[in-house]
Amino acid sequence: MVVASAAFASHYLRPREFGDRIYRIGWMISPPFQVRGPDGRPSGISVDLVNQAAQRRGIRLQWIFWKNTSESALVGNAVDLWPLITITPERLKRLHISEPYLQHEYCLLVRDDAPYKKVEDLASARVGMANPGIDVHNLRIVLPSAIPAPQTTAADVLRDVCRQNSDAAFMDRFTAVEALLHKGGCDDHSLRWIPIPTLQAQLGVGSTFEAKDAADALRQEIGALAEEGQLAKVFGQWGFMSGQDVTAVKALVNARRREARLLALALLFALMFLLACCQTWRVARAKSKTLLAEKALRESHERYLQAQKLESIGRLAGGVAHDFNNILTVINGYSDLVYQKLLHVDPLRPYVDEIRRAGAHAAELTQQLLAFSRKQVGRPRPLNLNSVVNEAEKMLRRLLGEDILLITRLEPALGLIMADPGHLHQIVLNLSVNARDAMPAGGTLVIKTANADFDAGSVMLSVTDTGTGMDEATRQNIFEPFFTTKGTKGTGLGLATVYGIVQQSNGTISVSSEPGKGSTFRIYLPRVEGTDEPSTPEPAAPVRLRGQETILVVEDQAEVRGFAVAALERHGYTVLQAADGNAALAVAEQHSGKIDVLLTDVILPGINGRELAEQFHAIRPDTKIIYTSGYTHDLIADRGVLPQDLNYLPKPYTADQVSSKVRAAIAGA
Repeated sequence: MVVASAAFASHYLRPREFGDRIYRIGWMISPPFQVRGPDGRPSGISVDLVNQAAQRRGIRLQWIFWKNTSESALVGNAVDLWPLITITPERLKRLHISEPYLQHEYCLLVRDDAPYKKVEDLASARVGMANPGIDVHNLRIVLPSAIPAPQTTAADVLRDVCRQNSDAAFMDRFTAVEALLHKGGCDDHSLRWIPIPTLQAQLGVGSTFEAKDAADALRQEIGALAEEGQLAKVFGQWGFMSGQDVTAVKALVNARRREARLLALALLFALMFLLACCQTWRVARAKSKTLLAEKALRESHERYLQAQKLESIGRLAGGVAHDFNNILTVINGYSDLVYQKLLHVDPLRPYVDEIRRAGAHAAELTQQLLAFSRKQVGRPRPLNLNSVVNEAEKMLRRLLGEDILLITRLEPALGLIMADPGHLHQIVLNLSVNARDAMPAGGTLVIKTANADFDAGSVMLSVTDTGTGMDEATRQNIFEPFFTTKGTKGTGLGLATVYGIVQQSNGTISVSSEPGKGSTFRIYLPRVEGTDEPSTPEPAAPVRLRGQETILVVEDQAEVRGFAVAALERHGYTVLQAADGNAALAVAEQHSGKIDVLLTDVILPGINGRELAEQFHAIRPDTKIIYTSGYTHDLIADRGVLPQDLNYLPKPYTADQVSSKVRAAIAGA
């Protein structure tokens, strides 16, 4: 900002050196500005001002008298400078004129007996003038229909008016005053003055384009004379110039200097304003960034709190699932044993069957808890979503009822995803049941699969209903565990389970809904390469449940251990048992016979199941290992047992399931 101001001031105020060059400057008889002095040399107001300005600035001048117009002298390159020339747009195209230092007010002079009282009365009159080169132009401005009558001098113009050869004389006020002082008037009539206040002309120092620097330097020095109060002295040599005229000339010659200063100030303030705007913009941008950062931080904190809450509930669900699965193993296992021993006609058989059904339902709830907490043990594989939808379609039609129209729109060239088929089946089932409950009076349910348009690496599953929809508050909470809009009929785990499975599959889920306009759930899962395995494998050959081998059961829960022992002994196996890993190793050392299978819980007091298996293999390398647990996936993984382990038996299990797993392990499956 300071540099720009300094450059501006330097451009306007820097003195220029003109050396020894002599500038030719023209003049003519044009009183009171240019007259011939007693010694024959040029004189007058403009001549005196220019001479003083040239002396102050060190500009050498040679005055040359010119009988024709000032414009012809400059355009013809007969002179370099002219002391005073009227500024017009046309002239500025052909020559250079400095900033003005004098301003003309024009007037009309008429005989006192003429009928003309105001300018308009002379609309078509014959008007004389002494400087036709510029006066004709100015006359056309106020009296476009008047007839110009040019003469050589102002005295000749006034003589034509007195003799009535012209109706009026047109000239600037200074020339008119000078002419009246010398002429006085007509012999038998005086001259009357008609002012033209609307017509003013500004005059400056004229020059060729090559000598423009000298003309501007002279103008600057005239401005300096005005600031120093020297104009009154110059004008005082011409007694007819009033104090008012001197003040007006001072004001004019200083106008451009003031304009330069005002322009510099305006530039300064403009730059300050620009800097203020930039600073305001930077502050606003920084504030906007801060607000965005605060919003992102707030959202991140909310997500962190939500994740912490879900993690806490997930850990709780995992712990509950472990204890619950142990209990269900005992309940479901013994009820199944009792059920199988009862005859079909036994009146107790239906009661035991109800216990079995309740246990199976409880096991399903446990799986929902595990899915919600994203800890459910699954077996993901390359999978085509279309096969999942096709398998679920028949069941869904029975489940939805006749008043709901089910439409499936499946992409033929759908990409594969990596997921557990059972988990995906549960997603389709839960979303469909949720849609059914939102359409109590019937409607339409559309299940659609597609390759995501915006992301070629994703596959989309959408479920759309024409139900009641939901408001924003409900939509924000639908994935919360135990949140339900169904009152006591809902568990609040259906959509939470869907959310957990999607997260476990590295996918995303979104919902769009409005009250009365239905809902659409969209799930995006990563696309993978591979081959879709058959969802319904060939039926395996029947597994023989009975055997005579020796099994070591390691389980810290006495009730579960007791059931496993009873179930295996029922199928003919010899069963050893231990409550922890150290006890199991002691049994292995003390038992003299072969131990064919080690059935061990993963989570044990002391050493865990994986460590026990490793130490057990060191002393009995031929023993088959089967892991079992009611804990969640993450805790199992932490202890080195992967869910893909072929010999993994999740709790709860029945007598037939544990016997089948043992038989398969012995057979090397």
